[in-house]
Amino acid sequence: MGTGAGTKLLKEIGNAQRSVKISSPYLSPKMVDELVWLHKKGIKVALITSDKFDGRNYRQEKSIEPLVVQNRHLDEEANRVRKRWLFTQKALMTESIALTILLVILFLTSYNSTYIFAFGMAFLLFLSYRYARRKAKSTKIYSYTYSPLFPFKVFVAPDSSRINDLFIHGKIYIIDGHTAYLGSLNFTESGTKYNYETRIRVTDIEVVRKIEEEFDALYDHPDLAFFGIEDWGKSIYHEPIS
Repeated sequence: MGTGAGTKLLKEIGNAQRSVKISSPYLSPKMVDELVWLHKKGIKVALITSDKFDGRNYRQEKSIEPLVVQNRHLDEEANRVRKRWLFTQKALMTESIALTILLVILFLTSYNSTYIFAFGMAFLLFLSYRYARRKAKSTKIYSYTYSPLFPFKVFVAPDSSRINDLFIHGKIYIIDGHTAYLGSLNFTESGTKYNYETRIRVTDIEVVRKIEEEFDALYDHPDLAFFGIEDWGKSIYHEPIS
């Protein structure tokens, strides 16, 4: 109990050999970075959290972002069409400039006013260039899908319009299937290091197994609303079409 209640917890998470499962309604980016590091080491990580940060009205996008992988897919046929428009755009621009320069030279050297009407052709070439440029820019050659870096579930936190919804407020930490932590501390820097918190460490294998069963049941709960990976991806990432 007290400040630093998460010191031993963080040490054991960092020393995990096989798996780490965490349920915490609130996260902080630096703590999520620890999970990314574990994942890169080959540790199986699973996470349950909430979409709201500390009960406020903004979402945990900064914390969730490293866990969402954007996959970009190229439409080959659309790309060929776009390349044709780009080529046409450059050709029309070159022709428009060249014709304009030629007409200016001819007009200045001959003082023949009939050349003024030929500038209309140069202007039409310029308009055609602008049209080709718009077509090239508006041709969509990329589509996007999203995948999780490791399994995680972000449940929708209730608000004033959904007071009967269930808020996942419990904090559960399971390490390598043989150690569990329960308590008040969130997976945040303040929760694990600075706040006055309480936690209990469980090593009874049968009890840990039951805690892990509860975690798995919560993760796959059929009646709790959650944000899908595509929802997070479209919220976090820019999706340029070309």
